Amino acid sequence: MIRPAVPSDAPKAIPLILEAIGSIALILTGTSVPEEAGCVLDQFFRQNGNRVSYQNALILEDWPEHGANDPLAHTRDVVGVALMYDGSIARRLDEPLEQAAIQKSGISGYHIPTEAEPSEFYLDTVSVDPRCRGRGFGRDLIEASCERARNLGHSRVGLLVDIVNAGAKRLYERLEFQVEGRKQIAGEEYLHMVRHLQR
Repeated sequence: MIRPAVPSDAPKAIPLILEAIGSIALILTGTSVPEEAGCVLDQFFRQNGNRVSYQNALILEDWPEHGANDPLAHTRDVVGVALMYDGSIARRLDEPLEQAAIQKSGISGYHIPTEAEPSEFYLDTVSVDPRCRGRGFGRDLIEASCERARNLGHSRVGLLVDIVNAGAKRLYERLEFQVEGRKQIAGEEYLHMVRHLQR
């Protein structure tokens, strides 16, 4: 089941986001300590109006390992998360994180690079619990993100994929994303891929 995130999803969602974004978490938070980055992102997930806010997230839940037939399984587990937002406000969504990173790092000119293009609905992060991979959950989150974009009136969904991640590139290509260029973010090279949505 896929649903909009709520602030209380933070303890389950943030570890999944951290696994997906790796060292970008350090850039977003202005710290060199991964555990500290996780705490900062947890706080921002619970707030409104920023890049990693619950407002920009979808949560995928599934029954625990023993399934819906387990008499002890009363609730589903959070096993996936997707973060997405309107590229035209990406800079504004980065500003609260950037201000916190300035305080944390002590660097007055600290700058978080903007990943999204203004013309697209940007799929920032898709992450599925490693124990649940291979079941189509990543595809489901991507499709749900595209549906959210369509419902909000967007005609393009963009994302970045690490240039060396051939498996992710193939998945996105199967889901109708096409490479439209390359981007450098924090010294790493990414493919910029776009899917044009049918109305």
